[in-house]
Amino acid sequence: MYGHCIHTRSTVYHLRKHLSTLEPLMASSSFDFLSLKPYTPPSWASHLDPIPSQIVSLAHLPTPIHRWNLPNLPPNTEVWLKRDDLSGMQLSGNKVRKLEFLMADAIAEGADSVITIGGIQSNHCRATAVAAKYLNLDPFLILRTSKLLVDQDPALVGNLLVERLVGACLQLISKEEYAQIGSVVRLLLTSISFPFS
Repeated sequence: MYGHCIHTRSTVYHLRKHLSTLEPLMASSSFDFLSLKPYTPPSWASHLDPIPSQIVSLAHLPTPIHRWNLPNLPPNTEVWLKRDDLSGMQLSGNKVRKLEFLMADAIAEGADSVITIGGIQSNHCRATAVAAKYLNLDPFLILRTSKLLVDQDPALVGNLLVERLVGACLQLISKEEYAQIGSVVRLLLTSISFPFS
């Protein structure tokens, strides 16, 4: 299996520089980027158990809903799009909504790192790595790939580039290995130290 971590001062510097360019925007809006705040569920979700008590602001919410004018729709049919691609930052899309809760939980538990699993070009893994770095947590990513590529350097393409730029530790696992062990990996991660460095 290929494992790789990149920890550089320049990555941290560039992230801090990027955050400093956002400060005027954040100060001029009601958006409290990276703030931990109490969460009150909407009335339709109040029966859920457990209900998260906190959330970390990672997105510009609410995102707009736009009507999509498609040709040849049946009479009296409308199509509307929820534009979660406009939630902001590198975390755009619906991934950021889940991460606001998961990262708040990690902070509340006193975590110093976050571990997640996904495909080799997983948008969830990329978003998790970026969110973790913004919150001073170390991201560890277990990425599924083909058996032929598991021992090779996955290169700097797509989401892997972003994950490496933010200093995420990457561990490749073949799809076949993952299928054999299934969700046992998730259970093991809670009881063993992460071996990548």
